[in-house]
This record gives sequence, structure tokens and C-alpha cells, in this order.
Amino acid sequence: MIKLIQVVPANQNDEHYLLEVTLNPAHIVSVNPSDKYLMLLHQNKLPEGLSNNHEFVEVHLSNGKTVIAVGTTQVIYEKIQASKKLLLG
Repeated sequence: MIKLIQVVPANQNDEHYLLEVTLNPAHIVSVNPSDKYLMLLHQNKLPEGLSNNHEFVEVHLSNGKTVIAVGTTQVIYEKIQASKKLLLG
């Protein structure tokens, strides 16, 4: 299992909040950079506490849902690999 910080839309006024989520890496289909959320960050439409250096990814799951997470594709990949090493011992 891996923990990520998810960016969740709060309402229709472009407000968002952050939520820690735990995902099973076996259900992750793909991870792609999210330019949309990077643009929202630069427009100050994301929660306070995020710096302009943060990046965002779309984590696509096998159930068809997409999670927007704080981080880079490399960071998510490293978390997935680390969780596999823990399972294999």
C-alpha cells in the first residue's frame, strides 16, 4: 500500500482541499503529469501550504477512477517500487 496526498475539489468555485489516501499499487494502471492542476496552483486556486514547486499527477486506477495527487511521476513510481520490495521481503 502507498500513501499519497490527494487534491480533492470541494465545490464548483474552484476550491480544493488536501486528503491523505492509501492506494493499493496493484490497482494503479497509469500515472501521468497533470498540467491542469499545475495551472490551478499558479492561479492560487489550490490550498495554502503548497509551494509553486509542487507538481501533480493523475493516478488512473483499474476501477476507472482517477486520483489527482501531489508529486511527480518519478516519486509515485518510487513509492510503488518500494511497496513491492516490502511485499517480496
